[in-house]
Amino acid sequence: MSDQSPTTHRFNVGNDRRRLRIEAATMKAGIVVLAYIVLYGNAIAATEYAVDGLAVGTRLNFASASYREYKCSPSEQFGGLTWCQKTRTDKDRRGSYIAAYSLLHSRDGNILYINRSQEPAFSNPKEAEVNIERYSRKVGESPRIMKMPHRSGLPDGLIAVWGKITLEPLDQESIKILAGGKNPKKGLLIDYIRNFARSAKEGLPIYRIDGGPGFIWATSFDQKGRGALRLAAVEVSRFSQPPDPAPVVVQTAAPTHEEQWQSESNQTIEKLQADLAISINKIAELEKAKSDAERAVEEAEQARLNAENAKQEVEQTRIAEKMTSDALVAQLRADKAAAGARTSRWEIALYGSVGGLLFMLTTSTIGFFIKRRKESVSKQPVGEPRTKPIEVSAQCQNSRAELEPSALSLGIAISEVAFEHELEEEVATINAAQDEAVRAVISRPVAPCAPATS
Repeated sequence: MSDQSPTTHRFNVGNDRRRLRIEAATMKAGIVVLAYIVLYGNAIAATEYAVDGLAVGTRLNFASASYREYKCSPSEQFGGLTWCQKTRTDKDRRGSYIAAYSLLHSRDGNILYINRSQEPAFSNPKEAEVNIERYSRKVGESPRIMKMPHRSGLPDGLIAVWGKITLEPLDQESIKILAGGKNPKKGLLIDYIRNFARSAKEGLPIYRIDGGPGFIWATSFDQKGRGALRLAAVEVSRFSQPPDPAPVVVQTAAPTHEEQWQSESNQTIEKLQADLAISINKIAELEKAKSDAERAVEEAEQARLNAENAKQEVEQTRIAEKMTSDALVAQLRADKAAAGARTSRWEIALYGSVGGLLFMLTTSTIGFFIKRRKESVSKQPVGEPRTKPIEVSAQCQNSRAELEPSALSLGIAISEVAFEHELEEEVATINAAQDEAVRAVISRPVAPCAPATS
């Protein structure tokens, strides 16, 4: 009996140890899963608020070219954090502007604040409403909008806030410091016109940014649509760095099971946090590379479609020009054929007119000579003796000889035209009539010619 009790006690102790180990392992696994869910959820929530592709909660790549563009130095307001700034000049279709970028990150490169300011900015109430709707769709939340009190001679402005950010009005003492052109070092501030000194002097509201993670969009614009613009993504709750714990002296003793389990759990959680941060960084880089690749594919597809459209337009233009040139050639050929036909008709009419004119001239010439001959015969005295019959005959023969070559030459000229055959018949008829008239004249008694007087 005396030996059973110690044996039973040792057995119960062994069971308790195994049970404790199982419970410790279960609890450790639960804590790891919970830590992973919390950290991953916070990382996803942080990536919702971004400016120009940089989101709060992500880690910077210190070796990247984009980070080397910034000028960085230790923050004067937030211990343990680094403040970076850069400025560049750019332009759009409405003019040139200056864009200023600033960010705040921890020693390990974790981004806590990203800001972009632009001046001048080009906007109006309608464009401001469209931009707020676009950011609301991107963030997936409805904004809280505050409008600046209207002041004569000052631009209008508004501020839209998403997330857990809160805007607290700045105290009057800090506003006086801002009016004097100094920094009251009250944290991150925001106003409506992006000019703290002027806002302080004009009595416009100035706010201190506080709360949790979120996104701010602020703009101002005058009657000409010119003003200032500011976009900021911020995680204010992580600005304050906890102080380093004081060293604690503990007695050297063998660690218990609970202490050993807690140490292993802390190491596991720290390792998971480091791995998770690296994974989130890689995921962000892969997503950015994917979006860039998709954008490049879309641009290439659009360029291909534009090239195909241009090719089709060129082909259609070539076909239309060919059809037009073919129609023009056909029209020129038709005009040429019509002109040739009109020319042939005009040539025939011209030849006919010339032939008719020559025929009339020939007839008139013959009639003129016959009439003249008759007149010369009728004027001679009847009682005069026929002293020179041979001379008269010679004269008549000469006249006839003169008439015959004239008629013959005219007939030859007329034969060159289209009516040669008809003109030859007419000439033959005229010659026959002329011969009859000459013979009739010769057969009559002719009085002798008067002697020539000196």
